[in-house]
Amino acid sequence: MRLFVDTESGEAIGIEQIRARNPYSSIPERVGAKWLVANGFALLRIGERPDTTDSEVAELGDPTQDENGQWVREWTVRPKTQAELDETLAAERTAMKCSRLQGRLVLGEATCTALDAIAVDDLTPWAMRQTIQNAIEWSRMSQSMTELGYLLGYTDTQMDELFRQAVAVDV
Repeated sequence: MRLFVDTESGEAIGIEQIRARNPYSSIPERVGAKWLVANGFALLRIGERPDTTDSEVAELGDPTQDENGQWVREWTVRPKTQAELDETLAAERTAMKCSRLQGRLVLGEATCTALDAIAVDDLTPWAMRQTIQNAIEWSRMSQSMTELGYLLGYTDTQMDELFRQAVAVDV
């Protein structure tokens, strides 16, 4: 898809917007540069998107003219806001799922011994006992996992890391 710029306003636009602004002209998909210039438009080049980390976001800047007079939109990189970081983490947590075996292998023998003790304790609610003993899949955002993490003394950050490790276990 080709992008253009309105050279008077600096607004980035598509071919449909050019057609709408010129209703009495027949404008082909591959409109020529001479027509564009004569009507106040130019081709717009998009700069190469930079690499970003999980805590950064790349955004397109406004169209500007480079040293050769060509119109270009360059990317800028900025840190994610706290709201964006929270949204990313929430989406990651929703997708975090592992098998019971993957989870137990990451937890290790000592923690699994404590988990198994919770599962046979008569004071543990029946549904929780069943979850510990029989769940095929563990989901990071399930109420059971939240409660088990709390009972085993894990913070949310530690639970996130345990799930990241568990998903990586190849069984």
